[in-house]
Amino acid sequence: MPDLSPPMLDEPVAETSAWRGASLARDRYLMPIPDECTRELDAVLAQLRAAPVPTLLLLPEHFSLGACARFMADVRKELESGPGFVVLDRLALDRMSRQEAVDLYWVLANLLEPPVAQEWKGTVIYDVRHEGQAFTADTRGALTPAGLEMHTDSSMGEAPPNYVSLLCVQTAASGGMSIVSSALAAHNHFLREAPELLRRLYEPFYRDHQEYQAADAAATNFRPVFALDGQLRTRFNARHTFRGYEKTGRVLDETGATAVRLMDRFLEDPENRLDLWLEPGQIQILNNRLIVHGRTPYQDHEEPERRRHLVRLWLRAGDRRHFRG
Repeated sequence: MPDLSPPMLDEPVAETSAWRGASLARDRYLMPIPDECTRELDAVLAQLRAAPVPTLLLLPEHFSLGACARFMADVRKELESGPGFVVLDRLALDRMSRQEAVDLYWVLANLLEPPVAQEWKGTVIYDVRHEGQAFTADTRGALTPAGLEMHTDSSMGEAPPNYVSLLCVQTAASGGMSIVSSALAAHNHFLREAPELLRRLYEPFYRDHQEYQAADAAATNFRPVFALDGQLRTRFNARHTFRGYEKTGRVLDETGATAVRLMDRFLEDPENRLDLWLEPGQIQILNNRLIVHGRTPYQDHEEPERRRHLVRLWLRAGDRRHFRG
């Protein structure tokens, strides 16, 4: 009988990409925006002040951005073959309005890949901010002050973003650290310690959808944690996986449940994850196929204008820009 099991990477990934925890030096992921790129962005800002254009219409080819294009090409290399995430340091928020900062952020992101919709109604520029409203188990965690479990964005989606980008506009009164872990390090761990569990992670799991899907979307989908299609890719969210089985009334096999729990435990282990503060003006970009991320809970300022505020973009090339959830 032919082997119908999905292809699996059976060699360990180099530690330069499969890093573990605080052993990853800060200079491996912190990328200062070069002076020549800053000057180009200043020129963009001057043009927009002279003749404003809606953010969604701005494209890099409308401006002279040779240095920024070279810088973002270097960023792509780090996202694909380096640590898998970067922090760009930084836009000078004290010299511009919030909207102007978003415009420059948008232009830089477009040099990487096109931004796409992040929910069924078509929101492309997503404000990660809690406005004080009540929330339920189906509310997107980013809109709450609660901690976020380790996950990849749109793990249940048909076409998740390739990259997830966050511009820090305002920090919380306390808490709200960004957490990142390497799915490649988790893969190496399972390959060495529990290959039978790794094999199960290459097989599909039911996953819960959330409320930002289309009204007629299926309640769950059926996809693996790891997939090998020329390169290794991951989709992970333990909570959505277990809720997917609850919604379908199906029973998750013991091996699958163990594999998901142990992967979640590995990713959130302080020995394996990296916690970092994002400061105003910094931009965090993650390879959503290789990096699993979360957030510590936070306490916000009482004044609405001082509430924690990040601006998120989902980037995905080679596809239409509508939400593919």
